[in-house]
Amino acid sequence: MFNVGGGEFLVIMLVALVVLGPTKLPEAARQAGKIMGEFRRISAGFQREMREAMNDPVGKAISSNPGPWNSVTKASDADAQVAASASSPPAETSSDEEMAASTGEEE
Repeated sequence: MFNVGGGEFLVIMLVALVVLGPTKLPEAARQAGKIMGEFRRISAGFQREMREAMNDPVGKAISSNPGPWNSVTKASDADAQVAASASSPPAETSSDEEMAASTGEEE
């Protein structure tokens, strides 16, 4: 988490021993451990809530439920399909019946 190597950790512990003394160091280490544990629990809870929010079934239900908020999306999709079909040339057919109907010939 803090990217502290072994030598750096040893220096920190020696400074803590000099500053706090041998009687207060164990209690300070316990308190630091409790604080780190609480921080990790809070961090894990926050991460879990974020993951749940990203996979929210209520949000998926709203997006799949027909309602006024989806009509705009559906209308824009339909407009896009109409625009795409208008810009593309009509499909050519080669059936004998359609050719005969278009020329006016009957079999």
